[in-house]
Amino acid sequence: MAILTLKDIGKIYVSKNNVAVGIRGVNLSFERGEFVAITGKSGSGKSTLLNVISGIDTYEEGELLIEGESTSHYTQEDFETYREKYISFIFQDYNIMESCTVLQNVELALLHIKDPKERKKQALALLDRVGMTSHLHHKASKLSGGQKQRTVIARALAKNSPIILADEPTGNLDSTTSQEIMALLKEVSQDKLLIVVTHNFEEVEAYATRHIRIFDGAIEFDHQLKTFERVDTPINNDQPNIPKTQTTLKNSFLLGKIMVTSRPKLSIFMALFLIIGLLALYFVVALMYEPLTSGFEKSYMFTPTNGRVVLTNKNGKALTDEKLAELARNTKATDYLHYDKLLDEYYMLANPYNLYDDHQSITVVNPIEIEYTYLEIAKVGKKIKGRYPEKKTEVFLYLPISVKSYFELENLYKIGSKIALSGVSNYEIVGYKFFYDNNKVAKAVLTKEGFEELNAAQYLLSNSDVQLSFDVEMVDQNGKTANFTYQNIKPTNSLEDDKIYVSDKAYNEALTNLGSSLGQINLNLTANYYERSYYNYQGIDDIYYASQTFDQTNLEESLNSNENVVDGSTIYISTTSFAKIATEILQNSYHQASLFYKNNSEAKKAIKELNELGYIAVLSNTTYARGLDEMIVYTILSIIVLIMFALLIIFLAFFINLCTSRTLIAFKDDIAIMRSMGIRGKEIRLAMYARMFLCLIPAYVVLFILALVIYLNPVTNHYFTFLYPWHYLLIILGMLLMTFRITQKQTKKLYKMSVKEQLKGDNL
Repeated sequence: MAILTLKDIGKIYVSKNNVAVGIRGVNLSFERGEFVAITGKSGSGKSTLLNVISGIDTYEEGELLIEGESTSHYTQEDFETYREKYISFIFQDYNIMESCTVLQNVELALLHIKDPKERKKQALALLDRVGMTSHLHHKASKLSGGQKQRTVIARALAKNSPIILADEPTGNLDSTTSQEIMALLKEVSQDKLLIVVTHNFEEVEAYATRHIRIFDGAIEFDHQLKTFERVDTPINNDQPNIPKTQTTLKNSFLLGKIMVTSRPKLSIFMALFLIIGLLALYFVVALMYEPLTSGFEKSYMFTPTNGRVVLTNKNGKALTDEKLAELARNTKATDYLHYDKLLDEYYMLANPYNLYDDHQSITVVNPIEIEYTYLEIAKVGKKIKGRYPEKKTEVFLYLPISVKSYFELENLYKIGSKIALSGVSNYEIVGYKFFYDNNKVAKAVLTKEGFEELNAAQYLLSNSDVQLSFDVEMVDQNGKTANFTYQNIKPTNSLEDDKIYVSDKAYNEALTNLGSSLGQINLNLTANYYERSYYNYQGIDDIYYASQTFDQTNLEESLNSNENVVDGSTIYISTTSFAKIATEILQNSYHQASLFYKNNSEAKKAIKELNELGYIAVLSNTTYARGLDEMIVYTILSIIVLIMFALLIIFLAFFINLCTSRTLIAFKDDIAIMRSMGIRGKEIRLAMYARMFLCLIPAYVVLFILALVIYLNPVTNHYFTFLYPWHYLLIILGMLLMTFRITQKQTKKLYKMSVKEQLKGDNL
């Protein structure tokens, strides 16, 4: 049976201005073992006939039969399979992959061999057969014409196809080299169908078994020159070692790798642009993520804490300590806190101010937003500097890395140094830890007793409904009195319990004038809440004043390092004494409390029980709806940011598209050659994706290093929103999707063209 049969084949070329006939009414039959020479004038249709036979070009009339099977219904993919199985093509202009080495060019035709060692072994044997062993690692662009043609012949042999088509294989060679090539073709095609298109019949006359001449697209004559040894063995049985090339990721990755390594300068250029593109995407996300999402973030009623339940009485009555302790026992809570206001509010640990070190002014411009908690519910990890607090006047700081430089300055936030917390001075720092996630809020961790005292003190200081008044009455031995009233009262840990410090000059002068005639000092501290006096404190044991010596220096240093003391306006009182006042008010006015459980699951069970007992209980992560005006403002701002974000992404996509499309043009010829070799389109497409992925790897590495530098560096950490792994996954996948989509679009453009159009060098 004939391996190829052409019945009334016609090829028509249609352009904008005219219709041209390539070939018409061609009836031919070919068998394996033949050496067929096709001649004719330029433009007669020789190459067109060869292109139709190879499936590189389509036909509009007649029928092409392959081993008796019709191809009229063949798709582009079917013709790829046909070329893969049947056709090896040798071109006049070589169509060699110039950027690849001689060895790589041949190995591309051996992708059906899975073992890379065996693939290389066979390629070396074929190159040795055509005399190219000494040029294995030479770039094809550096070869002479004869060397290129020998390499292409070795590539054709590598496929071991039953049909070898050669289009003017010696057209660019000298006569001596031409004879060598023809002899070589005759040698390697003993059991194959070899069809050679040539303008010089004398060159092939000694080898050809058949001569076909074409004139004006039709067969002028078809002469049998000599007998040939027919090969009738079926192709499938004749080639058991040449399995159908499988479209595998491994082969595609190999092709992609060759594309990257064969053009190192282009690959470096592409990688640099992808690095710029990926970093631009990262900066867009890191800088705009917070304003973009802030309008859609949940609004929590309380500070979310795992296992925390916030409760109050349905009847509006204040909870008692005894009742809260009973509820904790009955619902198996791990802890409880009666006055929990401080858990749900944020404060500034330090306002901007100047420090002086070696006569150089250092300005702290980033106050730290901080939340307070206590040790039993704090979760800040084990790798800490120093220790956790053990006394009520000690504090552990959990701070963002962006303040590390301030932390390490002299007299600021060092272990052993003193700081003010929420208006209460003289807390000693006993430990600290830095975190890199700038989405978190800093924490000041106290003992439970210290937290309760600070909570009570802060309640009085921040509650405008509470009016504090401290009255001092001096009485001499003659009954004369001197009265002083102070309303600026501040708590401090610098004083012992039930002690007060007065730095008022007028007070000191009056005390000095009375001298030995001083009979007694009457003290009265009153806290009025809604015009009701809840506390009338007269239990102060002693009063310190500026002229008295009692370790005054340390006290004043402690106060002045944390507060701006104004003479004549401030009274300092021990934090414990201050808390006693607040507690009495809180007992009658505070209606909320917190119970703590192992986790939210246990907390939900307790909530059900508490609600049945007549309480209103909710998880601390309960949210509330924002007001309409607030939602409108947030929505408008978010839409504006979203539009800006979208525009930046579109610009970035355009930038990447421009860069990748330019680099893809460089591979147009290589892709055409691979298509002509019968490498499947799916493999080539996957190879283009693999190439893009390999060029993206340096960008991902740079992104990883840059992110580490940004977030580990205190200076830069503050300015970029900390991104979590899923953010990076989205950035990576987004960039991957963007580049792959652009690659798909550009590759699809190439595949709209026929192999012939690509080989001719038509523009994209």
